Amino acid sequence: MTLNIKQRFSVVGIYLILIFGIGYYFSGNWQFLIDTNNKLNIVLIATGLALILSTYITEPYFSKPVDVITRWVAIFLFLIGLNDKEGLALYNYWLLSSMFFTILALLLIFLHGIKMFEKHQRSAVNLICQISRPEIVFTILYFDIVISFFENESHEYPILIGFGFLLAINKPIIWLIKFLSKLFTSLNSETNTEQFLGQIIGHINADLYKVELQSDNSLRKNELKGSLVYLENGKKGIAGIVLNERILLGKKWIEVLSLRDKNQNLISFNIKTLLPLAGEKSIFSKSNAVYLLQLEGLNDTLKKAIEETELKKNFKNLIGSVWEGSTINRIRFNKLFTDELQVERHIGEGTIIQTTISTEQVIYQIIDARTNEENLEYKDTHGFTIGTGQKLGKYLVDRHELTPVKWLPEIYTPVFLLEPQELPYHSKDFIGRLPNTNYGIPIKNPSELVTHNTAILGILGIGKSCLTFELLQKLIQTTEVKIFCIDLTNQYIKELPRYIEAALIQTDMNAATIASIKAGNNDGTSANPASWGNEALYKSSLISELEIFLASNKRVLILNPDLHNVSKPASSFNITNKVDLTPSEKTRIISERLIAKASALGETSEARFLIVFEEAHSLVPEWNSVSSDGDKNATNGTAKVILQGRKFGLGSFIITQRTANISKSILNQCNTIFALRIFDDTGKQFLENYIGSDYSNLLPTLEERHCIAIGKAMKLKQPVILELNNMNDVILPIR
Repeated sequence: MTLNIKQRFSVVGIYLILIFGIGYYFSGNWQFLIDTNNKLNIVLIATGLALILSTYITEPYFSKPVDVITRWVAIFLFLIGLNDKEGLALYNYWLLSSMFFTILALLLIFLHGIKMFEKHQRSAVNLICQISRPEIVFTILYFDIVISFFENESHEYPILIGFGFLLAINKPIIWLIKFLSKLFTSLNSETNTEQFLGQIIGHINADLYKVELQSDNSLRKNELKGSLVYLENGKKGIAGIVLNERILLGKKWIEVLSLRDKNQNLISFNIKTLLPLAGEKSIFSKSNAVYLLQLEGLNDTLKKAIEETELKKNFKNLIGSVWEGSTINRIRFNKLFTDELQVERHIGEGTIIQTTISTEQVIYQIIDARTNEENLEYKDTHGFTIGTGQKLGKYLVDRHELTPVKWLPEIYTPVFLLEPQELPYHSKDFIGRLPNTNYGIPIKNPSELVTHNTAILGILGIGKSCLTFELLQKLIQTTEVKIFCIDLTNQYIKELPRYIEAALIQTDMNAATIASIKAGNNDGTSANPASWGNEALYKSSLISELEIFLASNKRVLILNPDLHNVSKPASSFNITNKVDLTPSEKTRIISERLIAKASALGETSEARFLIVFEEAHSLVPEWNSVSSDGDKNATNGTAKVILQGRKFGLGSFIITQRTANISKSILNQCNTIFALRIFDDTGKQFLENYIGSDYSNLLPTLEERHCIAIGKAMKLKQPVILELNNMNDVILPIR
């Protein structure tokens, strides 16, 4: 049925006129209305009127078991009170049917909620409710009464039969009502800019309200999200826009946000003249009626005021509105964007969004989302998604940095995808950008990458080495630091020249020095411990090589301890053999020689020496990841160097894919962190202390060339997901 409630009452009114007219025409008086012995009362009032009221007023859409009981009990009482029982042809069948369906409906109500019978009970309810619909039961009863009592009445019979067919078909009456309704609407319409949507069913706050569209509203089938509407408030209309729509059981609910101008006044107008009104502060309506609003029907002033609102201009980027539970640091927002927009704009963790705090635009970064549900009507629910955004603040274009913004947005404030400015972006100036924007994040103080130590963490093949090489490149370009790369993989020898001029790179110690160290690795005598191995020779050779490197124009020295043949006495007395130094022990020797050189130059706040620990879990392992006391002592010695190195301008890069196996006393010295994709729980738990649980939970899902960054060198006071530079944009051109 596609009639609204006014139209249904109009249909009932027409049928009442016909019933009263037919009854009066045949009886010549109004006694048939109250005389239950009159056959016209039986057919027109007891049956015809019951059919009309049930079909159009009490049960216009569907019947419930309670309705079935009510109807069949009424028929049963009607049959019991009938004077001429023998005259009704199907009297016994009606009597049995009324008892059968009443008992069955009562039984189904009693069995409701019992899971054992749930499936069969649902089918049985649908069956008896359909069979017992008023248009079926009362129509059959009407024709049975007419045929039984009026078949021999040549005058009344054809008219009552015809009226019965009119009741059964009912389309002529419905067509007439719809025609008159459209005609009345067109004659009384003051403007073609309005189309009735529905009534307000609740105000969520001063500007946001819900509207219910009935199932018989033709506009229910249209997609209304983004449509302009107005709320009728006496002679005034208050402009708004549809944020969201939901459909359930033939009904539609929409959420509307009222539009405000630059002065935060509601945009309102005179409904009759469509002239704007000023100074409206409240939307609370007298009639609660909401209509579609077409811009074409408005004057230029009103049209401009609506088009200049942020919500109208930027509706295509609307992703939600601020939700309950938001805090100063984070907002929660309900998801309003479509799957198409999600694919087009790559919406997900790391996406930059913006909303308004007071009059200031503030950007946030999506870090989480969860599903939820709400009640719509009775026990019907609707699922929805709530996202979480971390406040980043305001991006200062001239300074290329994020600055804090105080407080939080008002609840239900619209949230948009960031539409970034068309800014130039050059990889040489930045280490990365906010995802899908040109908002670059530079290394604000390159020296602090060194002096305050930096950790680069992530699994193999995710971009960890490329990021390290780029950072080294930027240090070479902006500082005078000398870089010492301890690399067991030989990757730096192959790849680093793509980022730094080969003329500035020295590959390990002099070949002759390495050969002499190997040659000095001799067996000794048990009476002379110093004669075993070549550790002392290695230390002195290192000092000489470091002095030569520091005096040269070269900037990078790559050392592979595995190529250094170094051993020491196996014990401190009765020596009969020697043991090779582990990579951790050689790393300690290198580090201690470097801090000795740095301390000899005196204290400084500028970066002098950088030690790069590639595959740091092999060079400075955690105490529970080593098999010998020598490695434990070596790691402690290296940690002491890193701890004391800052005041002499010495620092470190810690690069590892196994956070669980690296010394935490060393990691704790890192004040700048780049965390790429990580899976192990230990790594996530360690980083949680720096970036929080929400960001650490994102580590396993980070895309390639994306990281979570925080730290002193970038002046990032809170963690941020960055899209790192493309390798092809930072490597040196091929010559």
